[in-house]
Amino acid sequence: MKKTLLFITCLLVWSTGLFAKGEAPAKPSSKPLIVYKTIIYTDSTLTDEIAPKPENTEGPSRSFGSDLLNVVGNAALGVATGYISSVVDLGIQAIGQLITMDRRHKEEWMETASKECSFTSSLGTLYSINDFYSHGSELGALDPSGIQFNGIGCLATIENDTSFYVSCHLNRQKLNRIKDHSKFELILDTIVINPYHSHLPNSPLPLSFSFAERKTFNFKMTIQIKSSWMDFTPSLHQDEVLGEFVLDIPIDSTDVDENGSFIYIRKAGQESQYALSGESFIVPRSYMQIPDDSLGLRDHFGTGQYSLAVTVEESCELSPEYQKNWRADRKYRKSLAQDKGKKTSFDEVWKTITRQTWDESLQSWVVTILKAPADYSIKTMNEQLKLK
Repeated sequence: MKKTLLFITCLLVWSTGLFAKGEAPAKPSSKPLIVYKTIIYTDSTLTDEIAPKPENTEGPSRSFGSDLLNVVGNAALGVATGYISSVVDLGIQAIGQLITMDRRHKEEWMETASKECSFTSSLGTLYSINDFYSHGSELGALDPSGIQFNGIGCLATIENDTSFYVSCHLNRQKLNRIKDHSKFELILDTIVINPYHSHLPNSPLPLSFSFAERKTFNFKMTIQIKSSWMDFTPSLHQDEVLGEFVLDIPIDSTDVDENGSFIYIRKAGQESQYALSGESFIVPRSYMQIPDDSLGLRDHFGTGQYSLAVTVEESCELSPEYQKNWRADRKYRKSLAQDKGKKTSFDEVWKTITRQTWDESLQSWVVTILKAPADYSIKTMNEQLKLK
């Protein structure tokens, strides 16, 4: 059985230390190093399992260990107390100004804190991947023989701590859908999510996630499969969406273990406890005419070209207790901003460099995305990626 892994790695550099000698960023980022890996599983034996009777087509269950092994924890005073001693002298108008200022401060705090409740990571291929099938065909655009695409996995680590890991494979119990409807489904095998190592709160300040401050942690992953091909007429189909898969899991404080991780591993032969909704058509083979032995032309259909787009959305809500304690938190944030010598603005400017290369030693495509603060030079970023 020949199995290979196709790695797509996204590297976002938030930490300092990437600038060339004699060059330094004006305001060093306090963010840690974040590495994303998108793994495209392949299995050359899948075509043997596309048979009329799917009862015994369930393959061995993947586990976190097996899949991950090779890829790799004084409150501030408010108006009610802080201004009481001066109220007598200030008069009615001044009291109204203080109340208005307090309301404005709370609205500003709410706006900032609410923006921190969501973070979206966009992963996927830089350009199309060849060979959804292991070989071409003379039979037609949807000839399923030679299918080797076998699922996808995504891993995110922050300073070597696992933020999330999701692994799903082709649902072997439903391979009959390929011959009946030209569609396939994925099944969730493994999921590991640690909200304490997530991207939330999404803030330039060194704030940590807390279930006491942020209610249920929501993790949503969307996998979209696209393809481009030439049909028999011939007509060109460009970046057509073939299907979409969605995983949506809410996590609260009772769902995590002593290390703060939510872990699920599907047992062999069982249905997944968490639904990975959606389906996708198999990738159409592109039509071509090639010379035959009689010096004429014969129809030929290629190996299938496709691309993947993966979106991970992390979100939460502000707890009532946290909102009630907004004044203390506002003062705490101001102290952090002063310590870091940076403003508390939500938006930051970044530079991004993306490369997709073939790694002969890994027999894999590697897509690397380097994202760094705007004050890093392009030359330095290329040197970090070892790209000239």
